Formats: sequence, structure tokens, C-alpha cells
Amino acid sequence: MKELIWVLIAGVISGFISPFLAKTLVNVIELINILWGNYIVFAPVIAFWIVGLLEKHSKLILGTGVNSYKNKKIHITLKDLILKYISTMITLGFGGSGGLVSPILFIGKGLSEIFSKKFGRIFTISFASGMLTYYLGTPLSAAFLSVEYFEKDTVSYEDLMPALLSSMISIFHVRILGFTPIFIEKFSKLNIENVTTIDIIFSIIFAMLFGGIGMLAYILKFYFRNYINRLDSVKKTLTSGLLVSLTGIIFGSTILGLKVFFGGKNVEKLIIGKILATVFTIESLGSCGYFTPLTIVGMNLGIVVGNFGFNSSIFSIVGLSALLSSMLNLPIAAVIFPLELFGYNALIPAAIGSSVSYLLFKKFRLE
Repeated sequence: MKELIWVLIAGVISGFISPFLAKTLVNVIELINILWGNYIVFAPVIAFWIVGLLEKHSKLILGTGVNSYKNKKIHITLKDLILKYISTMITLGFGGSGGLVSPILFIGKGLSEIFSKKFGRIFTISFASGMLTYYLGTPLSAAFLSVEYFEKDTVSYEDLMPALLSSMISIFHVRILGFTPIFIEKFSKLNIENVTTIDIIFSIIFAMLFGGIGMLAYILKFYFRNYINRLDSVKKTLTSGLLVSLTGIIFGSTILGLKVFFGGKNVEKLIIGKILATVFTIESLGSCGYFTPLTIVGMNLGIVVGNFGFNSSIFSIVGLSALLSSMLNLPIAAVIFPLELFGYNALIPAAIGSSVSYLLFKKFRLE
């Protein structure tokens, strides 16, 4: 009975507070992106310099923050929480490439330690799930994300229940306030018709191919991290900032900041640029995550395949699910997320993309 009471308390508090925190974070980042305009390609050096200064006051704010979220031995103080919030705004506002899922998990744990240390796990998952619900607009996916990130290769019903409760309260609150989650706003419904036997066969083939592309991102991450960690803070700031700026100049400013794009011209160029800019951002001094970039890359891989006569909608789902499942270790969320975004017809390509790529490439994880 006591646990149920705390689950309800956690769900109510997080469900009402989280949308405001997530919305503020998103709105400030997007506002800064707009203010920079096309000049955002020159901003990453400034961003990494500022975040580098902030890192002197908290060693936890760099990178995705996923390890801090799931490591029970790491305690996030109020100072860590505030600096992570600010560093994420600066990283993405000033042109770093990444997303908000991982920082939201970090912030969720920080909030939980303020409200309740005794029931920290319940509050951690609840706050993460509540904030993710606003950002993604998909309450079930948000719940599974907050749980799948917490434990490697396992899903606990004990963790899932408070996550679901928080997500449901959060989405109800979001709709009452009239907030529009970023993914619901950016992605229109895909035209997914009946999936044929041929589509299933090619879904398996492309799931392997797309997972392999994700593995290339892992290899780039591995070598870049080894290189950048040898540099002192000044050289690291200049090198990483210049690399992100150069990537933006070559591949276009669209790949920088918190911009969610799908389709358009030169999709191949956008995919390559997004992967490079994201790895350069996260593996140096950036505070952001891989979920959003991998979603963008995966869906645009479907557009590339569509240029060869295949159904781009079906294979966009395969690409999205393949990359989220294998590269981030999120096999269940990788199926549920496209279902909530695009409807029941996304089930078969999402399930194939997730299961095939997870089994083949689960050792090559970005987070």
C-alpha cells in the first residue's frame, strides 16, 4: 500500500511538472536556433567553450548523461541538475547536433533526488517518463524508454507501472494546456499500405543494412573519442567546435541544433552530415543524446531506399526501429514508438527492423 501511494505521488508530481520543464527546454533551444539563423554554423566553438567552463563545476554534465541516470552509485545534486539543464540549452541552442531524450533522463534522476531519496527509483523513472511524454508525444514509448534505459537488456514491471502512470498524467496535462510535442509536430502521418511478402523480405535485408550503418556511427564514435580525450580542454574545445562548424558548412545548417527534418533534397548529404555532427558533438563537450539524431537518420534512410522504387514509408519505419533498437538497446520502445507516431500499420516493419538489427548489432551501442 505504501508503495502504491508513493507511485501515485510520483506520477502526479512528475506528470504535472515535467511538461513545463521539457517545454521550456525545447522552446529556449528552438528560439536560440532561430536567432542564430544560418550563422549557427559559427556558434559551436562558443557553445563548447561555455560548456567546458560549466564542466569545471560539475563533472557529470558532459555527454548524454545516460550513465548517470542508470548508475545507482551516482548522485545528482541540484547544482548538477541546473548545470545539465543549462549546458543542454547551450549545446543545442548554439548548433551542437543531438536530441533531448538522454538529458531528460539525467534531469529526471536529478529531480527525483530532490523529492525523495528513499523512493528514488520510482521518482527517477516517473520524472523521466513524464518529460519524455511531452518531448515525444508518445506516452507508451516514453514509459518504455525510461525503463529500458534504466536496466541493460531487461524490462521490469515494477519500474514500468510508475512510468506508465506518469506518462498518462503527463499526456493528459499536455493536451489540456495545448502543448504540441516536437515529434508530433514535425512528423506527419506516413502512408503505410498493406505490407506484402516482398516488403517483409526486403525489410529483413534493409534492417541488416541500416543496422550496419549505425555500426559505422559506433566506429566513428570509438575512434573520435580516443582522439579527442588525448587533448587538453582548450584544444578539445577548438577541435570539436571547428569540426561541428565545418560539418555544418559542408552539409548545411539544417543538421545543427534541435532541428527535426524528414525528406527534402539531398537526403544522403543530410544523413552523413547528421551522423558526423552528432558524434563530434556528443563525444567531445556536448550535452545531448543520440535518440533524436538516430530517429532522423533512420527515417531518412527510408527516403533513400524509396528512390530505388521501394515504399519509402515502410522502410523509413524499418530504419527508425533498426537504429533505435541496435544502437541504443531499446528493442521494445523501437517498436512502440513508430506505432504511436504512425498507427497500427507500422507494426510489421517496426518489429522486423527492431528484432533483426538488435540480434545482429546489439554489441555496438552508442549509449
